[in-house]
Amino acid sequence: MELIITHMFQNVNIVFQYWSDMSKKIINITAKLDRFVLKNRMVSAALLAMQQTLPLLAICVYAQLISQLILSPNALFVTLFNWRLRIPATFQLQEMLSLLEVFVLMILAATFTKQYLSIRQVTNTVLPTLTNFLGTYFLFLGKGQTPTYDTSQYLLVILLSFISCESFYFYQKFISRDNPQPFAIRFLIWAGFVLLIDVSLHFAIQRSVVRSALSTLLSNNFFTTFIGLVIVSIVAPLLWWLGIGLPHELINNPSTINAVIKNLDTILTNTNATLPYPTNLYSVYTAFSLFGGVGSTLAISFILLFSVRKKRQHLGMLSLLPSLFNSNQLLYFGLPIFLRPLLLVPMIMTSLLGTLIGYTAIVTHLIKPATLSTPNTTPSSLIGFLGSNDSWSLLITTIIFALSVIIYRPFIAIETSEVSYEK
Repeated sequence: MELIITHMFQNVNIVFQYWSDMSKKIINITAKLDRFVLKNRMVSAALLAMQQTLPLLAICVYAQLISQLILSPNALFVTLFNWRLRIPATFQLQEMLSLLEVFVLMILAATFTKQYLSIRQVTNTVLPTLTNFLGTYFLFLGKGQTPTYDTSQYLLVILLSFISCESFYFYQKFISRDNPQPFAIRFLIWAGFVLLIDVSLHFAIQRSVVRSALSTLLSNNFFTTFIGLVIVSIVAPLLWWLGIGLPHELINNPSTINAVIKNLDTILTNTNATLPYPTNLYSVYTAFSLFGGVGSTLAISFILLFSVRKKRQHLGMLSLLPSLFNSNQLLYFGLPIFLRPLLLVPMIMTSLLGTLIGYTAIVTHLIKPATLSTPNTTPSSLIGFLGSNDSWSLLITTIIFALSVIIYRPFIAIETSEVSYEK
């Protein structure tokens, strides 16, 4: 018997050592890849621009948070406590917040242009900076002066600004060799051409059916299966990391998809009935893989609170409250997350972890799936409990959050020590 127990402990120790070595290799490889990416001119300029845009973004994020919690007609606290607030000009307030989102992107484009052209050693940056600033305005705003589609298209803004900067660099270097005035006619022609492209892209993107097609696709019953949920858990963090705007169903409460509606109808008809779709985007992905936003980044805010660097501690405090309500934009700009391999790996790992544990807990009947509708701004960490009235869901949530902190910690420790892109 003692030999059997000793042998078992030896096997466990071998497995643990194997996974420990594998984890170290993954972290080291990811860190090397991250340092390589940070040497890229476009990436380093984009990360600096995001960090410099952070103060304005913080104002935007907190203004939106106040609106979502208190001011809007379907605000979280208004819904939970049945408040009857009469707030004048609510629609105008929402328009102002939408315009503020676009203004953040305009500042991001202008800051990126200045940073990138400085790296390219271009001295006359006023015209291209102003051009990309206005180009972003034309890209996102329609005749009604409100954004016509999702404004979290960071990759689109950076790529268009990058192409504009490169075209200006080569235009100035090879065509305008006599170095005329910054607002010479030949440069104004270039600016007009860039702005025309932005306006054309606005109409092209406005007519795009990709976003609506994705929303329709996510309502398919395939995404109630294990494979479908795993795919979402991998693809969603990847697209967000790339700076591509996600459908509403992958960043907020997807309680309007077909599977959730059918479950709710079944419960309202007979509380003891068998649910047709116990595992779905709402009961698994949103309830257990979206703590703090895409990639379960609430763990990052928590870890940063204990960072040795004051700057990171401040970022943790600044991002903690929005993260509790599923907004990780401040982390996205503050760390930043954009195109950082070092942060992509733990984002996918924690997203998968939440899906695997949540799915397993539901199919083994350890917890009840979330079937009851919750307000859109309900913290994802509470959806499992509030949507099912099952206190065991809180235990599963706590376990997933603790494991997410463990996963993120070594990656954040390395990120904290990397400052090459800030120099």
